[in-house]
Amino acid sequence: MRILLLILTFCGLSTGAFGQEYGQFLSNPDGTFIPGTDRPLFKLNKPFVYRDPNGLDWTVPAGEVTDGASIPQFAWSIVGGPFDGPYLDAAIIHDYYCCTKSREYYSTHHAFWMGMRAASVSDTMAYIMWSAVRFGGPAFWSIDPSAVAPVPCRTDNVVSKSLYEMSDQRTRAIAIGKFAGMARTLKTSNGKVLDVVDGKAILAQTDEAERHLDFLRSAMEKNFDVEQDKLGLFSVVSEAELKRYEKYAVPLSPWAEGQIPALDTYMKAENLTFPKLLQLNGAEYQPYVTYDALKLQTTDFPDKLLKDSTDK
Repeated sequence: MRILLLILTFCGLSTGAFGQEYGQFLSNPDGTFIPGTDRPLFKLNKPFVYRDPNGLDWTVPAGEVTDGASIPQFAWSIVGGPFDGPYLDAAIIHDYYCCTKSREYYSTHHAFWMGMRAASVSDTMAYIMWSAVRFGGPAFWSIDPSAVAPVPCRTDNVVSKSLYEMSDQRTRAIAIGKFAGMARTLKTSNGKVLDVVDGKAILAQTDEAERHLDFLRSAMEKNFDVEQDKLGLFSVVSEAELKRYEKYAVPLSPWAEGQIPALDTYMKAENLTFPKLLQLNGAEYQPYVTYDALKLQTTDFPDKLLKDSTDK
């Protein structure tokens, strides 16, 4: 199915017709995959442009090589990788500007979110992918006004590694647990709530959310040896849940009503209905939840989630 989606993308399924309020891609990506690497690499044959709602063009030059590394590896097996159909166009733009650092850090990540919406990715899934790149993607950068962005920025065939991929297995397990917690919260709230900290819901795409994600990224750099009560919700991902995603492309199950009081309060105040829980082995699957990162162990996650594409 993922291969079919990719073929449709390259055979002229234009995303320009979707979501003008989120901008538009002016063409489909024209390029070729580079064989013989640890994970897919894609080289553009022609410039590729995303025009945001303000009319600003985000242009990736011909010759640019992308591996989707700005989307952290832990998100690939749970919600899809950069070459999985609807994420492709936005991932190419995001990779290039994370490489050049020629646009403001937060604006670059927001352009990734808008690009996904322009490509008809649902609001909830766009926020889940946005949270992944903010949490585990490139570190903060400042723009050097005197610098000239390289054209292209990257031409080699070497797969780059993220902070997550350079971390030890225990840190990876906690990072996956943190991402799973945010993904479940966003799915439950229809993309409205990013996390719950100190009994309070943190709304997505707010200044508070940006600060929280900055803190979470710095926590990963410190192997999560930080104030535990500021980290928010954690969960685990079972083998059965992961297999269901791989077979049916069903994202992580949402939280159950009654699991998280602050989320219950928000859902009631906003007149939102809890989505149906995932069905596993003939029963409703109620995800594990904890606020204590130190309770998570590597054995709580399938081995394939803890390995990156370059692990031998």
